[in-house]
Amino acid sequence: MPSKLSGLLQLFRDILPTRNMEEMEQRLVRAQEREDLPALAKIYYDMGVHCMKNGDPNRAMLYLSRSDTIFSSRDDVYEQVKESLREDCSDRIGQLEDMPLLTNQIPEQIQTQAEYLLNDLQSRVWGLLTMARLVQVGRRLSSLPGCEILGQLGRATDLILQSFQGQISEADFQFLMDICDQLYELGDDECFSDLTKQAEVPGGAPIQAFDLNGLLVLTELNLYLDSHLRLLTEGPENSEAEIDLVSCALLPDYYLRTCKEDLSLLPQIQQEIKRIEDDFEFVRSKITWEDISRRVAQYKELDILTCR
Repeated sequence: MPSKLSGLLQLFRDILPTRNMEEMEQRLVRAQEREDLPALAKIYYDMGVHCMKNGDPNRAMLYLSRSDTIFSSRDDVYEQVKESLREDCSDRIGQLEDMPLLTNQIPEQIQTQAEYLLNDLQSRVWGLLTMARLVQVGRRLSSLPGCEILGQLGRATDLILQSFQGQISEADFQFLMDICDQLYELGDDECFSDLTKQAEVPGGAPIQAFDLNGLLVLTELNLYLDSHLRLLTEGPENSEAEIDLVSCALLPDYYLRTCKEDLSLLPQIQQEIKRIEDDFEFVRSKITWEDISRRVAQYKELDILTCR
């Protein structure tokens, strides 16, 4: 009898992960329809724990980070999520941050290269090239209610490029200040974590605003713009270049949510890594502002979600 029971328990363990994940995904949709943010945070946490226990650390980071983003977004939501869950979620994210994941290694490599091999202006241009590649992504997501500001990344990119070469008008400076503030505010808006609102991607799965690596892309865009505004008003001695934007066009959350393949093997990820590497060599070479403007213009028209 014990051996039969053990066999049944093992069979149950074998089939439980798939059923559990399917059930959690269904619960996720229902919680979103009810606009129940505490429930969303709990379900994302459960999904992250599930992935962590089943040897999928990349998706574990995806879901745990989403849980953390949601319960940290508002005081009332934070208070409705158990302290034990919040602490365990944070501890697990810390463990994942120490693992040799692609999403950890690429930003670390970028930081090292910028620190030892680039000057301040080269680092800023490297980040600007990534912003240019996010223009089409932002334009696509700007069709979602509440996300309209993402459609202004193209103009922001042009103004930053222009301001590197000479003065911009007071109105243009104010526009950069406004978009900097609005990108920060968007992260606190419920529309940002609304998985029922999606933008179509030709030949691919729809994209959600939350696919911008949780709050990471918005945060880095905000920090990059803030650093640039301080550069214009206070000079480089009071404005350190923000280099973390460089890896943001990888968009791992989108691919982890919509693809089953290993993240490092996806053509879109491989192509973006190559663009990051090419841009690094580009900014180190003897280039002119005309060269930079040409590459920025090309990137603004590039739809990284549909590249194969």
